[in-house]
Amino acid sequence: MKVNLSVITLCLGLLILASGCSTSKMKKNATIEGREWSLVSVQSKDGSTKLTPAEDQKPTLSILEGRVSGSAGCNRIMGSVVVEGNTLKFDKVGTTMMFCPDAMNLEDAVLNVFGLANNYKVTGTTLELKKDSQVLAVYKTK
Repeated sequence: MKVNLSVITLCLGLLILASGCSTSKMKKNATIEGREWSLVSVQSKDGSTKLTPAEDQKPTLSILEGRVSGSAGCNRIMGSVVVEGNTLKFDKVGTTMMFCPDAMNLEDAVLNVFGLANNYKVTGTTLELKKDSQVLAVYKTK
């Protein structure tokens, strides 16, 4: 009986340790991952102006387990992303193919960010996607 109790105690201890390891790994990028971010502003493709979404445009961004999804304002986006510390790299980001004449300038600017952004900064409920020190897009979450 003593041996069985020791084995059970050892197994429970290992289980607790294993769950603690995976939790700490998930917390590493928890500030950007697992939230839905809503676009506040984005630099135009040529970088000359800051664009803000109209009330009927709801560009969003979600990052979870190496995947990015959301909306560019008119079309849905999906792709992969590697997040390490405060760096990130989007890859193979695709969209649906609807045409929304009033949203295409904003959408083009949002999609352009995925090819340029190489780091991010989260402050409270604000996410900045950046290329080096230049802020390309600002998102908010609740």
